[in-house]
Amino acid sequence: MAAAKLNTLLQTKVIESQPEACYLLGKLEGILSRSIEEKTETYSFLIPLVRTLVSKIYELLFMNLHLPSLPPTNGSPSFFEDFQEYCRSDEWQVYIDKYIIPNMKQYEENSFRHDNEQMALYWKDCYEAFMVNMHKRDRERGESKLKFQEHFVEPFSRKARQENLRYNSMLKQLSSQHAATLRQWRAAQLYLFSERGPWAERKQRPVHWKLSNVENFSRMRLKLVQNYNFNSHQDASDLRDNLGVHQTQPSSESLLLEVVKQVKVSDLEDDVLELPEEDTSASSNLDEKDEESQKEKLILSEDCELITVIDVIPGRLEVTTQHIYFFDGSIEKEEGVGFDFKWHLSQIREIHLRRYNLRRSALEIFLTDQTNYFLNFNKEVRNKVYSRILSLCSPNISGTRSPQELFKASGLMQ
Repeated sequence: MAAAKLNTLLQTKVIESQPEACYLLGKLEGILSRSIEEKTETYSFLIPLVRTLVSKIYELLFMNLHLPSLPPTNGSPSFFEDFQEYCRSDEWQVYIDKYIIPNMKQYEENSFRHDNEQMALYWKDCYEAFMVNMHKRDRERGESKLKFQEHFVEPFSRKARQENLRYNSMLKQLSSQHAATLRQWRAAQLYLFSERGPWAERKQRPVHWKLSNVENFSRMRLKLVQNYNFNSHQDASDLRDNLGVHQTQPSSESLLLEVVKQVKVSDLEDDVLELPEEDTSASSNLDEKDEESQKEKLILSEDCELITVIDVIPGRLEVTTQHIYFFDGSIEKEEGVGFDFKWHLSQIREIHLRRYNLRRSALEIFLTDQTNYFLNFNKEVRNKVYSRILSLCSPNISGTRSPQELFKASGLMQ
């Protein structure tokens, strides 16, 4: 393939000067002589090139005078073997050494030196143009970044938001359609299997009811729903009334359960700590001037955690003379969703010491609206917060203190 392309180039190239012709013939003859000496297949690819080149420069280099024994190149069938033998002759070697090689070297010196100077100037111009373009690129990079963001990033973000809204709306639509379909199926089932339906059971089963799990704001269950998993617990009743069941010795499992219950009760008793008695007169009679002016005064501020069913929310609890504040410090608060609370001291109904992760570090506060909050503190801070809240609240609230301590702290005997 390469030899064919070179042959095409030689046929189309116009050779005007003798030095150029000597340069081409000298380079080609050097490769040809090495292939003949090494006896490689390259010779078969070079012969068409030699024939084309010799036919073009035959008259330019006066080969009819210098090489009278040169084999004819005009389509001779034996040119392949004849030229291979002719390359070893003295006539060809003298012509190459005395005429072709000197002109080839002179052409290399004249042409390539000029070319080298031109190449040096060319690369110098390229370097200068490169530096200028670098400075321009640094200036245009900021503009291109803004254009890229305007034409690509912002439209992509807008399309992504629209696609998310479309996908979410489609999910909601499918969910509502699924719920509507379920309601229709249940209505059809109720119609077919009801008391007067065509597929109703002739033997009516007893209907059992239970309290619904739905609670109102006061945590009251005001609705009855049908209990489809009713169990009369007949076996338990027989065991309770000793009907048909033999008395057996208590098993090891029941004994172990009783021991665990006793240990749990003892742990709860340990939670009831002896809290330090405070100056009841000072706690019950806070600064009268502050109460008269109805100004809140910060009493205590501690870091804590609000424990919910599915999450632990870090925050800060602040106790003042009138309210208790909880400020959410989680990441969700920064996004607009938080658990900030504010309770008036008069809303506290009960406060109890609790354990969290087997550590005596938590408090549970019950309010008058039937809500409760579980707060976890450091172990050294829990009792301090508990004492301060008790000293600020009404003396009749239920806490972990015994009735004797509550009566003593109320100040009714003074």
